[in-house]
Amino acid sequence: MSLEVNIEPEEFNSSELHNCIQEIAKMKGMEDFEYQVDFACNKTENFVANIFRVLINDSGKSKNVSVIVKTLVNTTRQDLFQELHKREVFVYKEVLPKFKLLQENIDIDERVSLPECMFSSTEKDREILILEDLLVSGFAMDNKAANFKKLDYLQVRLVLTELAKFHALSFILQRKDPENFDKLTSELQDIVFQDTFLNKSKLRNYFSDSFAMSMKQIKDEDAKKKLAKVETKLLQVLRMFVEPKKYNVLCHGDCWINNILFKHQVMKQSKICFLDFQAMRYANPTTDIIYFLYLCTDAEFRSEYFETLQTVYYESLKSFLRLFDIDVRTVYPLENFKNDIEETLPFGLAMALVEMRIVTTTTEESTLQNYYYGPVTVEEAGDDSGSGSKLFSMRINDVVEESVNNGVLDKLVDAIN
Repeated sequence: MSLEVNIEPEEFNSSELHNCIQEIAKMKGMEDFEYQVDFACNKTENFVANIFRVLINDSGKSKNVSVIVKTLVNTTRQDLFQELHKREVFVYKEVLPKFKLLQENIDIDERVSLPECMFSSTEKDREILILEDLLVSGFAMDNKAANFKKLDYLQVRLVLTELAKFHALSFILQRKDPENFDKLTSELQDIVFQDTFLNKSKLRNYFSDSFAMSMKQIKDEDAKKKLAKVETKLLQVLRMFVEPKKYNVLCHGDCWINNILFKHQVMKQSKICFLDFQAMRYANPTTDIIYFLYLCTDAEFRSEYFETLQTVYYESLKSFLRLFDIDVRTVYPLENFKNDIEETLPFGLAMALVEMRIVTTTTEESTLQNYYYGPVTVEEAGDDSGSGSKLFSMRINDVVEESVNNGVLDKLVDAIN
């Protein structure tokens, strides 16, 4: 066996990685093998785990396998994000296999694409996930966000079409196996906005500081005064929106462009695959929809396509459920869906004010990572010297102006009362 490492040694625990790779090689029938390790993405593109691409080659043969390794080992993230790692491992072991099983009897082109977990551990000092490398299957990240380019309508439409099918799997599982579904939902209540996690992970400061950074950018003084009332009760408001309502599914929880892979096919409809399930929660499906639209599109786009995209989502939900002989009206009536969308809009504004800094950050700038490696002050965040900072200011004022004009800002303020 041999190992070629193309990254700094301190970024991973080589002996632990080696042991896990041996497990994968055995699964693939490789006795004598070598492997190469490199970063799967830029260091600043994932804030919770270190992510590597590992190519395993069967010595003397043409056989090889490429895998993605996510690990907290040998990093300051280990103690901070252990609960998120456990959540993602649970999703890969208990949720996604059930979702895959449900889809066995439908056409492969109709199925929701789900990543495969090949190995996992939640053991202390051995926190690791090894996943299939979807790049081999033709999936890739979209680079528009990294290059400050807008997503186009067809991309957004595709995401909402597949998101509806992903949500539909919860309704289907609930109908076909209610006992198991109830067990899953009891394990998948929100953790991201809860005190136990926030206190341990330091994310309480991140949420409040990010909101303060956004406040510093706002030019509308009346809007800023109203939002000051929200700032003091931010986490309570966020908890309120992600609490289960009358209609709920297993939501992705962090549905934005960096957690989605695209596969463009000739003569076939393009596909996507959702990644990073650390924040999966049992909540109303509109929280995923609004989160994605507010973080990944701008006010002009939403003004033009928002109504159409609601129809796209609901029609996809209806069509996918029909494959399983389920009438959408029995699990999520259209009127309730429309009402839930309207009630969730303030959540989109609140999350934009918290997360827009990350969405508009270049890989050279400091964001959430500074909560592990050093502080970021509100004054530093207000510096417009970089293109990311300018985009940040523009996007914040864009969403605030929109929310003033359509009454969502007032709804958010009302939510704290």
